[in-house]
Amino acid sequence: MGRLQGQIAFITGAARGIGRACAVALAKEGADIALVDIAADIPSTGYKLGSESDLMETKRQVEAEGRRAIAIQADVRNLQQLRSAVANTIQTFGKIDIAVPNAGILTMGNLVDMNEAAWNDVIDVNLTGVAYTMMAVLPHMRQRKYGRIIVTVSCNSRWGSPGSPSYNASKWGALGLVKSVASEVAKDGITVNCVNPTGVATAMSLQPKYRDQFSKFLRTQLNAQDRDFLKPEEVAAAMIFFAMPEASTITGEALDIAAGANTRWSA
Repeated sequence: MGRLQGQIAFITGAARGIGRACAVALAKEGADIALVDIAADIPSTGYKLGSESDLMETKRQVEAEGRRAIAIQADVRNLQQLRSAVANTIQTFGKIDIAVPNAGILTMGNLVDMNEAAWNDVIDVNLTGVAYTMMAVLPHMRQRKYGRIIVTVSCNSRWGSPGSPSYNASKWGALGLVKSVASEVAKDGITVNCVNPTGVATAMSLQPKYRDQFSKFLRTQLNAQDRDFLKPEEVAAAMIFFAMPEASTITGEALDIAAGANTRWSA
């Protein structure tokens, strides 16, 4: 029996990467999962996003752990689609205990050279998408006087870096959102926390045109430990702590999963 037996989790960006790893980790602890993903490309990113087949593979892996799963295609930039996904989840499983706003994208380039789509899509997915996911699940959680919201943010919420202004802006905003909403819902039995990973071995970070550059930067300039990319499973293992009964008094917290990169922060 897992520590989260009988609980229901709602995860965005679930087709692959950290979303998939989190889904499997929660399933191992006994949770049933609603897997939400756009399962389509966003042209401004310049790389392939998770597909419908990727989403179904995550569903297969959750079910291999003996848990139930549903796969829902929805765009986190669309509040109505998220509300429909939440309603579908509640109709199927009866409730939502855990929400993991995880969907995220990246575009690279200097601000003055960035086109509107490259800016807007990153902000809309990484920041507005987190807010919309919260807006969709919070009425249900407030009604039940229980909920755990765990957001995938980034070490980029702690510092500035050249070449990723939209990504950094979205992640700084998401961190502020976590702390603000945590204070709004603290008396409703709902906790809101986030994780700040350093570079993670996902398709987003391992794009061929950036992979070697990212790897060198992580190993030589950012991470204190002698490693570059973390495994998604390492991030997921830390994330699910916030869903556990022992974490009931922790809210508004940002956990750096950073191979020592966090030793460079000023506070």
